[in-house]
Amino acid sequence: MVFATLTEPQAAPQSSEWKTRLAAIVEMMKEMSRQTDPQEMVRDYARRMQQFLPVDRRISLSRRGLEWPQYRVTRFSGWDDFNPWKSPERLPVLSGGLLGELIYSDAPRIIPDLHVSPNDPAYEFLEGQGSLQALPLYDQGVALNMVVATRKDPHAFPEQDLPERVWMANLFGRATGNLALAEQLKEAYETVDRELQVVADIQRSLLPTELPRIATMELAAHYQTSWRAATTTTSSRSRTVGGEF
Repeated sequence: MVFATLTEPQAAPQSSEWKTRLAAIVEMMKEMSRQTDPQEMVRDYARRMQQFLPVDRRISLSRRGLEWPQYRVTRFSGWDDFNPWKSPERLPVLSGGLLGELIYSDAPRIIPDLHVSPNDPAYEFLEGQGSLQALPLYDQGVALNMVVATRKDPHAFPEQDLPERVWMANLFGRATGNLALAEQLKEAYETVDRELQVVADIQRSLLPTELPRIATMELAAHYQTSWRAATTTTSSRSRTVGGEF
């Protein structure tokens, strides 16, 4: 009689590559969570993403406040670093062409074999590139922004990776947008505080420097401005603890 001997299957050797990638991604997420400046966050994110997903060029587009076929180029990897939120007058407005078609399509797209006409409005941004990946960033269901990545080599962007790329880009875009709104709100409050301080100074100047002396009456003066500036703008002139008017 012959008995078969069962052996345990050998486990495939596990690569530690995923641990290295996980550590780098965790560090990137920690750094992003510390950022309070949207410009710094975008710069740091682009630098770190280049380590995971190297590209030859990155182009950021926006059609916010514009109509077909116009769009703005808000960032380009070939430009000197500047803050598009602080210097919007430096952003070129283009019309039509391949990038106009992409951002108004409201859809992600990969062009594996890229050929751009020299007559295209965005030719200077796409010249010499062999493949392209377009990731729409949705706001109220519309692709108001888009990130375009290109490589010199054709067929450089695997289609199976596109769903995750769209997912990651939109999460980051939302986080950056929220940070930019928070910065704008902070600046608005600072402006209001400065204006309230001016009002408070004027109101303080209206208080009498010396109250009249009336033998049969105790007098006091009190003036309080908006609750936001109450701790710094509440003023009073008093001879004794008395009533307010």
